Amino acid sequence: MSLLLVVFAAACGREKPAPPRERITVALAMVSQASLVHVALANGYFTGAGLDVTVQPYAFGKPALDALLAGKADLATAAETPVVLAILNGKPVSVVATIERASDATVLVARKESGIARPEDLAGKRVGRPAGTSAEFFLETLLVRHSVAPEKIHLVDLRPDEMSDALATGRIDAVAIWNPYIVQIKRRLGGAVGVFAEDLYVETHNLVGRPGLVRERAAAVEKFIRGLLEAETFVREHPEEARRRVASALAIDAADIDAIWEPFDFRVRLDQGLLVLLDDEARWAIRTGLAPRQPTPNFLDALAFQPLQNVKPDAVRLIR
Repeated sequence: MSLLLVVFAAACGREKPAPPRERITVALAMVSQASLVHVALANGYFTGAGLDVTVQPYAFGKPALDALLAGKADLATAAETPVVLAILNGKPVSVVATIERASDATVLVARKESGIARPEDLAGKRVGRPAGTSAEFFLETLLVRHSVAPEKIHLVDLRPDEMSDALATGRIDAVAIWNPYIVQIKRRLGGAVGVFAEDLYVETHNLVGRPGLVRERAAAVEKFIRGLLEAETFVREHPEEARRRVASALAIDAADIDAIWEPFDFRVRLDQGLLVLLDDEARWAIRTGLAPRQPTPNFLDALAFQPLQNVKPDAVRLIR
């Protein structure tokens, strides 16, 4: 009898095996705007939250979102513009949280040899941008602000990694683009570059998912959010170390991250400002023919706020 008690006590004293981590795949934009995800991965926060995260890297948010829409990933990170265009074109997307916001982080970069000293000089010039992205919305906003008719410029669709060569060779005169490509272009062209930045567009980078998955695997999405919130705290309390981790993840110079970090506001949230931005971009997309003519949808229906509400209620500030 005493032997049985000893065996029972020993069994009770053993630690229970940890439950298996839940698998989730994220199509990740390899840009500094997604820094919270990069930091959470580097620091093991998703693992600590009980997730086994598979990363599919993409150069920027639009192809990451395309992978999500094609069913290749469960979650993705992207700016708001491709999300708006997807919804307007009948492709369901749920925005789980905004993970970055910044003004003056998307700008127009122009070759000085092209004679562009101010936005009004863009008329008749060849201007590159990645079509269907936040850079395209920024460019349109810049043209409207300075009374330049969009049809008076020659738009060229370029990937961000093509822009430096296109500018250096004179194939185009200017580009609308975001960081870290701005810093890389400026380094390639040296002093022969002008940058026009105006406080007329606030970019966001967002965690998005397929609506069915966000509903059916809400617990996994909440774990992902917990990892992001840990990363948010780390970025706030250890900004220099966070920058080093992001530079390593993106395989770029630490000096490049230092040069672009200041405008970024890395916080996990869903708020009314995002809804206003989505409405503005929807009207632009419909007016310019990027989406079919239709009434502006109620984008509140596209915000999957419940997972964030469950994890951090005060991060959700929506009129609903």
